Amino acid sequence: MSDTTVTPTPAPAPRRGGLLWPVVLIALGAVVLLGNLGYVPPVSWRALAALWPLVLVTVGIEMLVARRQPYLALALEILVIALGIGLSIAQPRGYFAPVSSGPSDATVAREGATALMLRVAGGAGDYRVSGGAAALVEAHSDNGQLSVRTNRSGSGAEVRVEPGEVTDIFRFGSPPQGVTVRVASDLPASVRVDGGAGDFTVDLRDVMTTDVRIDTGASQVHLTLPTPRGDVPVKISAGAASIEVVVPAGVEARITTRGGAISVRSDNARLTVNGGAAETAGYAAAKDRVTVDVQGGAASVAIR
Repeated sequence: MSDTTVTPTPAPAPRRGGLLWPVVLIALGAVVLLGNLGYVPPVSWRALAALWPLVLVTVGIEMLVARRQPYLALALEILVIALGIGLSIAQPRGYFAPVSSGPSDATVAREGATALMLRVAGGAGDYRVSGGAAALVEAHSDNGQLSVRTNRSGSGAEVRVEPGEVTDIFRFGSPPQGVTVRVASDLPASVRVDGGAGDFTVDLRDVMTTDVRIDTGASQVHLTLPTPRGDVPVKISAGAASIEVVVPAGVEARITTRGGAISVRSDNARLTVNGGAAETAGYAAAKDRVTVDVQGGAASVAIR
């Protein structure tokens, strides 16, 4: 009878690599969802792409730590992911130094345009949209580059005002601050504003407005209604926002709300508030009127 020595089979190394990417997907999905609901500023794909150096950090952790201490490596990688998500939400001006480009101005000539579609997009910051431009559109930022693009079709023009392109791959670039957009007051204009956690003032009293759409996150929105020609629809979609709607004298309007916890109050004697709606006395019979639909999360609506 021979003695047989049985060598125990070592337990397989824990497969922590299979956990990393699910964690990344869950984290990204949660942040995008919170941004859509307005609880954090919306996260742009541009900001996420600027985080590529963190990939090098993750690879370094894999090479140095993963084989000997896989769970420590996983913990460090999750910490790196959390740092990246935090940076993408905060959107600082730069990784290692502030990026400042100074004021930016742009003018779009009329060139025979008789109708305008204005699209203003931005993240955090102060934005103001109003009428009174001599040209078709005049845009200015106190600090940070603006990108102004124009598409023309027949007598119509679509103008998009957005943050300028980021050219430094090691930095986020400076988001525009103190942005002012003025449009011509003597031609029909469709206005859309897409923003994040900022302060948005949209004064349309001098704009020949055909329709308005405002989409923001956790923000402050100040909207002055236009003098309508026909029934002018206004849609506001916001997250945890403070919304102020100014109804000028002589403008017939109705403001309705839907969504989460929205409170409505009015100190304008011309409007009667009933639950989540407010309406001027002449709205129902008016041919020229403004119809405002507010949808949001935890928002407050003040009517002036």
